[in-house]
Amino acid sequence: MKRGIIVCALASFLALCAAPALADGWPAKPIRLIVPFGPGGTTDLLARLVADGLSRQLGQSVVVENKPGAGGNIGAAEVARATPDGYTMLMGTPGPLAINPYIYPEMSFDPAKDFAAVSHVADVPNVILGYPGSGLKNMRDVLEEAKAHPGKLNWGSPGVGSTGHIALELLKQLSGVDITHVPYKGAAQATTDLIAGNIQLAADNVPTALANIRAGKVVALGVASKQRLDVLPDVEPVADTVKGYALSSWFVIVAPAGTPDDIIARLAREIDAFEQKPEIKDKFKALGAMPVGGTPAQLAAHLDSERKRFGGILENLRAAK
Repeated sequence: MKRGIIVCALASFLALCAAPALADGWPAKPIRLIVPFGPGGTTDLLARLVADGLSRQLGQSVVVENKPGAGGNIGAAEVARATPDGYTMLMGTPGPLAINPYIYPEMSFDPAKDFAAVSHVADVPNVILGYPGSGLKNMRDVLEEAKAHPGKLNWGSPGVGSTGHIALELLKQLSGVDITHVPYKGAAQATTDLIAGNIQLAADNVPTALANIRAGKVVALGVASKQRLDVLPDVEPVADTVKGYALSSWFVIVAPAGTPDDIIARLAREIDAFEQKPEIKDKFKALGAMPVGGTPAQLAAHLDSERKRFGGILENLRAAK
């Protein structure tokens, strides 16, 4: 009996010793950072910026892999199923981590249970865009036109449940206007139709919208941040016209649930240190992104809060139908 107790105790001790030893040797091979959308978008741009910085700081390659499909669910599901050893991470966004459970009747993962929070990389405000030929110059024009001609204005989004769609529903709920939602299969298609004048309105992340704004292909009608942005200093916040309006797309790093705590903590520290570098802050600023950082616990609380917020918006949308 005593021998059995001693053996069990020794086994438990060795197991406890083995876990830190494994984490201490991390990373011993390249790390995968999954982007659940195609290349070229804001998620991809920020992921590659983070991957480059982490590669330098960790002394090991961080490889970005694009796994698009199903509103981000395909890439997120791959990370949820991955071995929790610190070698697979997800660049997460509101879609797969907060919105999609309210949109898709079935999902192969649970955003609240299948991921470990690592780092809140950045917030990127949305910008409301208009077709130059529409005559709309700002959000006051949009509200006046929408009230005078309910349902006449068409608002394109990358799809039902996307932040571009949420941006419209939040505007409708706070202002009471009637604007028609036109869902597309992606942001590129919505932008193409906006530039062509087939729709009058859309919302996009600031980084991906800047080139078209500066080229005069679209008009920036309002930013969804609480303050003006340095990259769009002449564009008023939507909240100046619609009280309480604010909507940012957030970009976070999460890992499979069960990833060792010391690896999670080190990743968070490394990303924080990376984002504090002046040259990196300048790169984020040039994209219209705001670095956030913080602890894994702070990110976990943020994700819980955002799931409730987006859920409330979408439940109100269902109730209104």
